[in-house]
Amino acid sequence: MPDGDGRLPDTNGLVPPQLLDAPRVKKVYPPLQWWPLRVMNPWHKLAALLGLWAVGFLVTSLLRLVVPADIASSITEPFLFVGQFLLARSFRGYGEPVEPSRAWWRLTARPRAGWWLAVFYAWGAFGAFSPRIHAPIDWMLVVEFVFWAAAFLNSSIRLTIERRRALPSR
Repeated sequence: MPDGDGRLPDTNGLVPPQLLDAPRVKKVYPPLQWWPLRVMNPWHKLAALLGLWAVGFLVTSLLRLVVPADIASSITEPFLFVGQFLLARSFRGYGEPVEPSRAWWRLTARPRAGWWLAVFYAWGAFGAFSPRIHAPIDWMLVVEFVFWAAAFLNSSIRLTIERRRALPSR
């Protein structure tokens, strides 16, 4: 299926980038698909993540009224982790096929997004050990951030290898 400007997806389902001198064409995203959940529009992705975090914050805050904060965090954190994992598997990049499920290891449409997210999560994990923070370390959150950094790093490495194999030899 050609894109709005006539570019066809390659064998990996990705649309080649526009040339610098080509006129800019507005990207048209497919509509949100509810079952199985597929989110293509970047604004919908942001809204889904913010909604997940808002629900997590609300539930954690309500639980803190009943139980200590560390127990409330221990109860809600696994649900937020699973929710974030399911959202990451449901997000699709521009030009990526909507219907087929991704490979089990693939979390991003392109390697660059995975590299940036891996750096962001690694920075968050190591930030917990900052000497400026005088609070106890939330080990569950550190382990989660290390997992996400490793998962996005793995995804980007595999996507980079796939792309290099797909390139014709010179």
